[in-house]
Amino acid sequence: MTGKRIGVAFLAASLSLLAAGDASAQTYPSKVIKMIVPFPAGGADVMARLIADRLSAALGQPVIVENRPGGAGGTVGAKAVAIADPDGHTLLFTSPGPLTTSPAIYRNLDYDPIKGFAPVATIAVSPFLLVVNPAVPAHSMQEFIAYAKANPGKISYASAGAGTLPHLFGELLKQRAGIEMQHVPYRSSAPAITDLVAGQVHMFIDNTRNVLPFVQAGKLRALAVTTEARAPELPDLPTMPESGYGEFLATYWNGVLAPAGTPAAIVDKLNAVINASLTTAEVQASVAKLGMAPKIVSPQQFAALIAAEFEKWTAVAKAANIKVE
Repeated sequence: MTGKRIGVAFLAASLSLLAAGDASAQTYPSKVIKMIVPFPAGGADVMARLIADRLSAALGQPVIVENRPGGAGGTVGAKAVAIADPDGHTLLFTSPGPLTTSPAIYRNLDYDPIKGFAPVATIAVSPFLLVVNPAVPAHSMQEFIAYAKANPGKISYASAGAGTLPHLFGELLKQRAGIEMQHVPYRSSAPAITDLVAGQVHMFIDNTRNVLPFVQAGKLRALAVTTEARAPELPDLPTMPESGYGEFLATYWNGVLAPAGTPAAIVDKLNAVINASLTTAEVQASVAKLGMAPKIVSPQQFAALIAAEFEKWTAVAKAANIKVE
């Protein structure tokens, strides 16, 4: 059976289970669905448009992707969804930042990352790579930690902004490995990578899609992948656990959420449609081109992931005394 037929069968089976569900799901959607991406164009919205096309085809209503950047790590767009009508016609397509890391350091976000949303589905995941400028005399995590200990405060690490996952991951390294590094925040990954390649900063973690081309070109050196499984693109690169640092784990993901209070039947319907699309060969190929892998979970599993990551990074921020008004 082809991937497309598997997806159709999966969708048909899933939706049949919902046929007797809440009446709101029977008439949903009744108008255009707006999917808000809380970041500038050219990033997460590429994946969002891929999923929006599949949702539109399955649900029979247009799904419009709207970029709404701003605030601390995408928090403006996240808030817009948190305060929207909980009818399933306004959705959030996001990476972890607005839900798990920015709320860990910013006091006044005007939304609750846990209570303000109804998690719908994850879309795809990608490991982070810890990379250094080739001038750094380290070819493994053990060597990097040893070099950092021998040169306290002389190593700088980049981030895509205060409160982003690369920022807090650097703080996690400092706390657990007992090293001193200087944080250098940038407005996004692109300028951080530019300065890393130029040697203006020494270390950075970012998702595979962003840094892999520079690793393959020899402009950056990868020391480890931040997940428990190795990256398919770099099968010889050890994981953090294999390097002896099992607590240094982080994953980049994309997911869809609705405002809190959205009827469970609508959440389940959206979850079924999204998960069905992720089983098709067409979507899997498109996701792979973006350097990620499809991830099928239930709304409850997605909620558990967000809660666990929020708790983890909040603890890191608290230990580092990082709070921004």
